[in-house]
Amino acid sequence: MIGNGLKPFPTLSDAGEEFPEIKMDFEMEEVNCPICEGSRGEPLHLEGSFQMVRCLSCQFVFLNPRPTSDSLFRFYQQYLPEEESSIESWQRMIEPVFKKAANLIQQYKEKGELLDVGSGFGFFLSEMKNRGWDVMGVEISQKAVAYGREVLGLTIHPGPMEKVSLPDNYFDAVTGFYVIEHLRYPMAFLGECYRVLKPGGFLLLRYPHTTPIKNLLQLLGIKNRLYDLPAHLSDFSPKMIQRCLERIGFRKCQHLIGGYTLPSDLGKRTASILFGGFSEALFCLSLKKILLPGVSKTIFAFKEGRA
Repeated sequence: MIGNGLKPFPTLSDAGEEFPEIKMDFEMEEVNCPICEGSRGEPLHLEGSFQMVRCLSCQFVFLNPRPTSDSLFRFYQQYLPEEESSIESWQRMIEPVFKKAANLIQQYKEKGELLDVGSGFGFFLSEMKNRGWDVMGVEISQKAVAYGREVLGLTIHPGPMEKVSLPDNYFDAVTGFYVIEHLRYPMAFLGECYRVLKPGGFLLLRYPHTTPIKNLLQLLGIKNRLYDLPAHLSDFSPKMIQRCLERIGFRKCQHLIGGYTLPSDLGKRTASILFGGFSEALFCLSLKKILLPGVSKTIFAFKEGRA
């Protein structure tokens, strides 16, 4: 999995640093809808030669055709920055989101066992470890695994998650920051998260919600790469991600904005503060009913049963 070690993708609330676009050849494959297996989709948005489509059965937005598993693995080995300054800059930028997530988790449980999927360089794991949690990560990028182990002293397993022998009913919390939109089989990922959680445990996911902004910019004739194709294989709306979680068995889903990043670039920082702050204010003033389209969001859900 690739997750919180990557650049924060440039939605309105996460106007992140822009790393250079990676140029490589991909082996591509046609796929059915990853959610409902529907075989019919309508073209939605193009970025270069990559096409996002909308499933005509369930309305899920996904990349089709998409890179094969081997192509994606090679791609993600190049995706993360290597320079120490870039890694440190990214850490400072994403820190407000991590702290907000950590505070939310500790409203429900002060300490416990936590798994971060797509753990990247390990900064969220380090935050939770410093708060007294026993932490473990899973990450597909070999350079990120090495950094988390050697620099931060963390336990991080080379991914993907399905290849790691994780025990049933073990973790109090599972987190995934900017990971689900990268996955070939998001429903299988959610099923694994459910399996490894203790009864009464909870899942926290942060994800971009890009399609509304793509639609608006298309109307205005403004070209962009907000989907970050082919890195993102899908785009979840709050309604869709809750539907998927409930299908797996999760309950008590709670939607939040969950903070916003602080990029080092002044223009991007200003945009992030303005849009992120507005979306947070709107969410609170609407009594937690309005989630501004286009901003990254956090969802919190529980496994049924008692710990």
